[in-house]
Amino acid sequence: MSDVADCRDAFAAAAEVFSGPLYRHWCALAAAEAGPDDRTFTAFAPYGLDFANWQSAQRLLRATSEELRSLGPSRPLAAYFPVLHGTLPPDGRSYQLWTELLRDRRGPIGRRLQERPLPLNDPQSGVRMLRLVTEHLRDVYADPVTIDLVAVGAAAGLELVADAFEPELLAGQRIASRRGYDLYPLHPGHAGVLDRMLSQLEPEQVAAQARVRRAVRLVDEQDIVVSRRDAFDVVSAEGFGFGRLPVVFGSSFLCMVDDRARMDELMRARHAEGIWVADESVGVLRSVSEAAVLRDAAPTARATRLAHYRAGELLAETVRVE
Repeated sequence: MSDVADCRDAFAAAAEVFSGPLYRHWCALAAAEAGPDDRTFTAFAPYGLDFANWQSAQRLLRATSEELRSLGPSRPLAAYFPVLHGTLPPDGRSYQLWTELLRDRRGPIGRRLQERPLPLNDPQSGVRMLRLVTEHLRDVYADPVTIDLVAVGAAAGLELVADAFEPELLAGQRIASRRGYDLYPLHPGHAGVLDRMLSQLEPEQVAAQARVRRAVRLVDEQDIVVSRRDAFDVVSAEGFGFGRLPVVFGSSFLCMVDDRARMDELMRARHAEGIWVADESVGVLRSVSEAAVLRDAAPTARATRLAHYRAGELLAETVRVE
């Protein structure tokens, strides 16, 4: 059973992490008010919520958002969620409505906690990666290059249309194909999947929600398919990228694999050219790069790394920290 003190500590830590006012407000109140007789939060222990860290509080808030989306905007609590067209600022009533929802919908929310979490798959990470690719190609090649865009850990493939969000991205280059690979591909058109993705957002991230929804439409319009296949098998396959320049890119991909250096090793082993771009936390990228810019950066900061290989040689490495 979760200890109330651990619960309080988890919410206190979460209050320092969230950027939006609503979740920060709720977490601060939960940290101050959760007491020995208040089982509103600790009652989720049977569903695997142990409040060992601030991410435990985050999981509960995301499950709340997902449940609220499923119930519809008519629920009073939705009036505090700008992503659900709410306009009210955080107040005591919002916290009361939230804790009432946790008690009234404990079973459904608990079951959501037990589901495998889905990534948001925000195309903004693709924008960061393709921005780096665009600058690199302009510096290295005098003429347009024919490229294959290959997203690994692609989820719903939203990063494959990231160039639609900034007109200058990949301008002048010839894009031969856009392919995505993931062991657990997402299909936003399936019931509840898009809501589960969007529940990863904080209540105030309206622009991010609009960006994700637009990317979903673009992927559907362009008939982009994310195949269920191991990304390492794809890159190591005979003939991969033959006659073109493969640009392999992935966001939060390395943090999910056991061997973080493997993609670099596979790209280095190819006889032809290839570009590998990773968008990860600084702490993760330090395991594959000794770039000076990573040394003094905060481990949790976001960073993007481009590595260009040819015939076993690293031609160029560029790392940018947000």
